Parts: sequence; C-alpha cells; structure tokens
Amino acid sequence: MQFLLSTVFLFLTLLGFSQQTFSVYFDTNKFDLTSQEIKRLQVWMNHNSNSKILSMEGYTDEVGSISYNDTLSLKRVAYVYNQVHNKVLVRADFKTNGFGESLKISDNKSENRRVTIYYLSEFQIELEEFIINDFKVQKSLDSLSIKAVDKLNIHPKLALNEIVQKVLTGTLFTLEDIQFHFDSAVLMLNAKEELNKWFEVLNNNPNLKIIVQGHICCIPKDDILLSSKRAKAVMDYLVTKGVEKERIQYIGYGANRPIYRIPEKNGYEALMNRRVEIVIKEK
Repeated sequence: MQFLLSTVFLFLTLLGFSQQTFSVYFDTNKFDLTSQEIKRLQVWMNHNSNSKILSMEGYTDEVGSISYNDTLSLKRVAYVYNQVHNKVLVRADFKTNGFGESLKISDNKSENRRVTIYYLSEFQIELEEFIINDFKVQKSLDSLSIKAVDKLNIHPKLALNEIVQKVLTGTLFTLEDIQFHFDSAVLMLNAKEELNKWFEVLNNNPNLKIIVQGHICCIPKDDILLSSKRAKAVMDYLVTKGVEKERIQYIGYGANRPIYRIPEKNGYEALMNRRVEIVIKEK
C-alpha cells in the first residue's frame, strides 16, 4: 500500500465532488476494533458492496510517543483494510496514510482514534477518472502564473501562431466559437474549425504543451462531469488530428468559475460562461 496526501480530498471538496467518507473508532492503544465497531463496519460494507474505495487514513490521540502513534495509525489502517478487502471494490492504485496524532479533529480523544475510508458510491464511479485527472491537472495549474492574453499588450492583427510564440507560460486564451450539442460533449462543426487553428499552432511548435479548461453555464450547480467531458473532447479532437496526447491536459470546473453571475441575464452572458480556455503550460 502506498501513500497519498490528504490534499487530494480537500481539492475534491473545493471542486464540488462529494466523495463519501466513513469512519470507525478504536479504543486507546488498540489497532483492532471492538465488536460494536465491527458491526458498524459490516453494515457499511453491506450497503457499499458496489462502491469503490479510493483511500484510507489512520489517526490516533496524543497518548504515547509520536513514533508509536505513527506506527499505531498504520496498524489501524491495515486492520480495516483486511476487513474490507474483497468485500468492497478498491481502486487499483489504492493509497493509505497514517497521520498518527498530527491531525487532531476533536478535543474528544475517542474521536481522534479512527480510520477514515474515502470512497465513491456506486452512482459516482463514472466520475472516478475525472476526479483523479482534475486533481493532477490542478497541481500543474497551481504552479503557473495565469494571465489572460487579452490583458497583455499584443497587437490585435497578429496571427495566433505569432501570439503563442510571444507570450509566456501561464497565458490563458478563451476560445471563440467552441460549441457543443445540447447537454453533451459532442463538438459542433464550427468548434472543429476553431480547433484546427490550435492544431496548426501545436504542429508548428513541437515543444508547446497546453491545458484545456472547460466551463458550463446556466445552472446554479457544479456539473463538473459535463465540463470535464467537454474539455476532454477538445483534447481528444486535437489528438485525433495528430498531436501527441502527452502534450495536452484537460480539466473541468463546472459552474465554479463563471464570468457572469448565474443565472445569466441574457444569451451573451451564458455564452461567455459556457466557454473553453487553453492555458500555455510549457513552450
């Protein structure tokens, strides 16, 4: 079992992905569960046989040395893993982490002696790859200083290829005329014509790497799945044209980053919110 920092789960929460959690609790200095907690875990397993576990995290109270508690938290995770293994689906690259006493959530020691399971319920599993992908891509974006190209002093008559060659990494382009069929990730013809310009840019600049960002409009909720699928459709189109897949990443933000307040006042505001952007990642 490997390790994954809990920041992934904070990120998912901020994006609106509601991965589920379930915790079991331990007696002091114990890494096996009481009969009551085993029953709680069994009930959870019975109700989640079609769910998928992403990760587990173990914790302790502050009784004992730091090294002792770090070891104890890992033993608790291992114990719970052995209980659920082969009874609930586990992600192939399943991760664990033992935090010992380092992350205290309560003044009540009994609430700190726990193992927390992070999982996707059955209806959420279709989000899995988008969740993991968007976390990784956001880490790349966080390392960039993002600035919109229309905020730069660029001559308006320059061709797209010339503009891309002049700007720095982190420059953001809002693509015009990238439209999809209603409530789908299927590109319309005019969108493909617009993307052909970016194919030429990528073809002429073999070191160029980009990140495609998808946004939606019109609904006051975070449909990140649709925006991610649309961003991925843009990436897939460029790949089918011949761009190496390793040069393009994608991420969906749902309705989290509207230009205009939702619900929009008119069609123009909706169009501006329902947009696709490209960020220069590397040159």
